[in-house]
Amino acid sequence: MELIRKTKLNAFFLILIPFLSFFTSQTAISQAQATQRFTLDNGMQVILKENHASPMITSLLFVKAGGKYEDDYNNGGTHFLEHLLFDGTASRTQEQISDGIEKLGGYINAFTRKEFTAYLVLMPKDYINYGMATQADMLFNSNFPEDRFPKERKIVIEEMKKDNDAEGSAAENFSEEKSMIGTPYSRSIIGSESIIANIPREAVIDYWKRFYGPNNITALIIGDFDSAEMTEMIKSIFGKFKRAELPPPPIFEYKGLNGKQVFKTAAKTKSTYINYSIEAPKYTHPDYFAFAILENYLGDEENSPLVKALKSGPEPLATSVSISLDTKEEFSRFNIQIITEKKESADTIIAVADSIMENLTANLPSEELLNGYKVSRRCNEIYMSEKLHYYGFTIAPLMAITGWDFFEKFQTHVDSVTISSLESACRNFLLPAKYIASITYPSSDEKEDIYYPKGPSNETVIAHFQSAKFPAYDLTIGKNFKMPEVKSASETEKRYAAYLREVLDNGLTIVVKSNPDSRVFALNVIGMNRSATEPDGKDGITDFVNRMIEKGTTTRSAEQLSKELASIGANVTLYDNPWIPYDDRYTTRQYSFMKFETIDEFEERGIELFADMIASPAIDSVEMEKVRGEMMGLHGRNSGSTYKMAKNLFYSTMFAGTAYAKTIEGEPKTIGMISSDDLKEHHKKIYSPENMIITAGTNNDPQKTMLRLKAALGKLPKTGFTPISAARPANIVGIKTGHQKMEKEQIYIYMGNLLPSVKSPDAAALDVAAVVLSNRLQSNLREKQGLAYSVGAGVSLDKDFGWFVCSIGTSADNFEKARNGIIAEIEKLRKEMPTEEEVESAINSVWGSSLTANLSRINQAYYMGVNEYLGQGYDYDEVYLEQVRRVDKGLVMKTARRWFDIKNYVIATAGKM
Repeated sequence: MELIRKTKLNAFFLILIPFLSFFTSQTAISQAQATQRFTLDNGMQVILKENHASPMITSLLFVKAGGKYEDDYNNGGTHFLEHLLFDGTASRTQEQISDGIEKLGGYINAFTRKEFTAYLVLMPKDYINYGMATQADMLFNSNFPEDRFPKERKIVIEEMKKDNDAEGSAAENFSEEKSMIGTPYSRSIIGSESIIANIPREAVIDYWKRFYGPNNITALIIGDFDSAEMTEMIKSIFGKFKRAELPPPPIFEYKGLNGKQVFKTAAKTKSTYINYSIEAPKYTHPDYFAFAILENYLGDEENSPLVKALKSGPEPLATSVSISLDTKEEFSRFNIQIITEKKESADTIIAVADSIMENLTANLPSEELLNGYKVSRRCNEIYMSEKLHYYGFTIAPLMAITGWDFFEKFQTHVDSVTISSLESACRNFLLPAKYIASITYPSSDEKEDIYYPKGPSNETVIAHFQSAKFPAYDLTIGKNFKMPEVKSASETEKRYAAYLREVLDNGLTIVVKSNPDSRVFALNVIGMNRSATEPDGKDGITDFVNRMIEKGTTTRSAEQLSKELASIGANVTLYDNPWIPYDDRYTTRQYSFMKFETIDEFEERGIELFADMIASPAIDSVEMEKVRGEMMGLHGRNSGSTYKMAKNLFYSTMFAGTAYAKTIEGEPKTIGMISSDDLKEHHKKIYSPENMIITAGTNNDPQKTMLRLKAALGKLPKTGFTPISAARPANIVGIKTGHQKMEKEQIYIYMGNLLPSVKSPDAAALDVAAVVLSNRLQSNLREKQGLAYSVGAGVSLDKDFGWFVCSIGTSADNFEKARNGIIAEIEKLRKEMPTEEEVESAINSVWGSSLTANLSRINQAYYMGVNEYLGQGYDYDEVYLEQVRRVDKGLVMKTARRWFDIKNYVIATAGKM
């Protein structure tokens, strides 16, 4: 570990690291991403995209195999195959595959779309050869162990049930069935239970052999590498595999939409969903790029005429409006999803939306807005490029569909869009709009027919495959495949960075980190003690305040603020995104957060804008009621989630009588009672300078950035507010239970107990023990028994106490088996020492998770703030990882025995019992 010299300078500290004395934006610009493309002799296409912001590399392999290439009898087979490719190869077992990646601090995953399947590894740069070799072995040498098929069928069927239970799932499925009729895209990705339960092993292998050739794969490698060296590595790993004789692509005659069609159905939903699928220009059409801008414009919360028409006024028609440009190889659709809590208004909403679209030529964005959308798109590319694996989930799929030539020039074409070309595109495709719309509304009558995705019967599937014949394939060919030899994972290279920390006279804590590895300027705000600061009976008021912060300031209207943020490509995150399931790790009862990103050229302007948002939110009464309606709608939809309900019930039971028993999003009763005066008063407390921590990541001179932050925020008046820490709850005695009955296919289980604080000498060992336990739960309950799609364990350590959680979503029939399985694994860890290999893997998993969490500059700023909140110091991560590396198997068992209690715990459940 490098020695860091700390020098006291006036009231703040500067960490000096050699050779970091020159700070200009040119440093980052000189490291602009270099991109190269080539094709291997076997037809595999490769794109290399250098990004040196972190010592990590991701390898994304896109296989042209998805629902589009299936038929009515193997629908869902591509996704099933994706699961099976993790189950072992001719030379390695499933455990060796997953453990090998985890031991090196890596991450491996895959996802299936209708057009392709993507396989992803994210590795420390020194081990990317191992990660890519693992991908090659899985994709070309899998041996499909027969004994793994039953459990994998169970896992996928559990995933289906989880998806079917999700609020909005029925609306999405119904919309796709209707809007994509006559095309292969009408089929679901996951398929039906009857197909997954009965598709034979031979059919899966035959599909794999036909589609999984290197000449059907595009590799996108992003990260910290030299392109010449990476080229040779890829050739040595992937170049040895032979081309496949690919089947012809599916041929269908796309006729385009004509007229307007609206379909309706009842379903098990809490809200009413109106989904438009509008005929849009194909990606090769010149108007396509105008529709990319319309995606921004009509989805702009503050400037969209559609959003204003549907969400404004004393009685808004809708609580949510979202827009997406859905690009297929053969055609495109412009999708609009509108959510309302007033199902009787659905026809009115259709009429209003139609009118807005047909009159859009008279209500186009201004030049200022248009330019802002262009800047935002360019900046978003930079932000997402830092989050290497998320880039693969969000941006790269367009490349997989359209090809690199189009993808590479996409933004240049978007930049060429003018007001005139927007008007032309609207006239060509929206006058009149041709669409299929669906209305999915809550069922109010038990006798009412409700929508449920259908598939062929078991008998039909079985009969089909009984008459089918498949070639015999040799699955031992890859038995001599050699994995690269690597040493055990160790520390990654240290990057130069300079830190400044100062506590201002008004009590505000500011930390600045500077290094030349990124073009992003990032700011994070921590409002300490979120739930503890909320007044009794005002649960959810912090979430309410955060949502109001983007609705204008005392000097800028919401519309003007949105325009100014867009002009610098700013990305502001103030609350959890409800459309990303299980991605609420930043949202906690411990503190609130506000994230702000722009690029370094706009640092000064960004600080000025964000400081205005932090210090002077308008809290306008009209905007407040709109936000209240959105929160009420979101609460209704969350009440249909077994995961959300079980989690909240766990906290209310574990922390009964204390601050953390409150829900983050509040309850309808508490949200309904909050006034504008309440919001203003709470804002003064939660975001008083004494209760805030500001952390920044920059490419500029840290002293210059510190001076800018002080000038913008140092003038905040000292309020005299004393931060309120959450009280430690009473110890759990016996087994405390809570259950929320829900008519769902699955039951979600949350169980756990109290732990010591982050300051405990057991903190590092608890983290390692939780990873060991989580790995065992996944291995035994998911991989061996097929009880669940999602299962795991984790610890949360606060300033004065902590807690651990085990969670699983499973079929109601499996409740006792799942609960007993969790308890058995905890008991085993308490009584039997784990192996050295398990502990080594867990330690490296903690290390790898830390690397992954800190990929982006905004996350680096976020975690610096969290560490300051915990009282551990902004640079605690490095100290903590040193403590983690010292944990051994004896300490893991001792710590589990002491803290993972199986006689005194909370178990909360939601779903069927």
